[in-house]
Amino acid sequence: MIDDHCHPFALEGGPLFLSTLTLDMHPDPDGRRGRMEPTRVGHELLAVRLARRLGCEPSEVPEARAEASRDWPSYVAALFRDAGLEALIMDPAFPPDAAQNPDAYRDVAGCPIHPILRIETVIDPLMEQGAGLDELAEATGVAMQRAADGAYVGFKSIMAYRTGLAVQPEVSAEAADRSLRSDDPVRRRAKPARDHLLRRALGIAAELGRPFQIHTGMGDSDIRLGESNPLLLEDLLRTPEGQAARIVLIHGSYPWHEELAYLAWTRPNVWADLTLFNLFAPVTTVDRLLRVLDLAPTQKVVVGTDAYHEPELFWFGATVMNEAWEAVAGRLRETGVRAPWIEEARARVFQGNARDLYGI
Repeated sequence: MIDDHCHPFALEGGPLFLSTLTLDMHPDPDGRRGRMEPTRVGHELLAVRLARRLGCEPSEVPEARAEASRDWPSYVAALFRDAGLEALIMDPAFPPDAAQNPDAYRDVAGCPIHPILRIETVIDPLMEQGAGLDELAEATGVAMQRAADGAYVGFKSIMAYRTGLAVQPEVSAEAADRSLRSDDPVRRRAKPARDHLLRRALGIAAELGRPFQIHTGMGDSDIRLGESNPLLLEDLLRTPEGQAARIVLIHGSYPWHEELAYLAWTRPNVWADLTLFNLFAPVTTVDRLLRVLDLAPTQKVVVGTDAYHEPELFWFGATVMNEAWEAVAGRLRETGVRAPWIEEARARVFQGNARDLYGI
């Protein structure tokens, strides 16, 4: 399996506290997360499965993991092998120094790491400094070219965390530049400018021959979920840039997975990435995978984890997705789908499509 989207993981072992693996980013002065997370099904499943692997009780996972991870590279590589992870497409935007040390992650994971450039890592700092539109556009283009000249296999935007996916692609450069003169927090500042820059970045990605991931659907609690429906991108997808770039809509667009499947079916240059929900809504991963495959061509679907911080999330997310495929394959066989079709579809979805998209 090639993980189509993930983030850096810890480079050292120690105790593992599962309550820290959450989408709840709100202040927690009274330890709310520590009390709430164990009441979630996903947390329970991860605790039980990890305890089984470590040979302990779920309550003993922190200490057992600390002991098992004394030889950290061996521990992590074994997790990745067990999950069938053969390569990672990684957004190394956080922690800040991760992008400078890709070899460290490769050496620990025991598999290739292929980074992608998140354009907001260029735009946001310059916007904070008061840069104008021309400077932002120039810096973004230079960074994308440099990334393509190096080891980066694609690009990404987290516009859903900033000003939402209702992109107005026809905004003028003058209006975009004016919008930068605002006192709004950078995360919500200058929607016209961000819309203009995203359209331009898609054009650059097309010229450079690299795919472009766009965050859709759920994320951590900083996101404005109502502004992350992939259908909000339809006007952008109709532009020349939006039709030229190979666009990967990531995270299954949860809860809009069928809308995602429709876009992957009807837009020749749109792919559906199924990640993240397998970490935090694992029990219904089978249903979402089936609904996407019921509509989208198998050549337009890729899978992964969106795992971060701890390698156990990579292991858990990949394992859940593999198990979901087996359940979906059984359902397809029951309806009369031929075995060779199912086998070829799995090869595409779990590896082939990602290899073709990213040239790996």
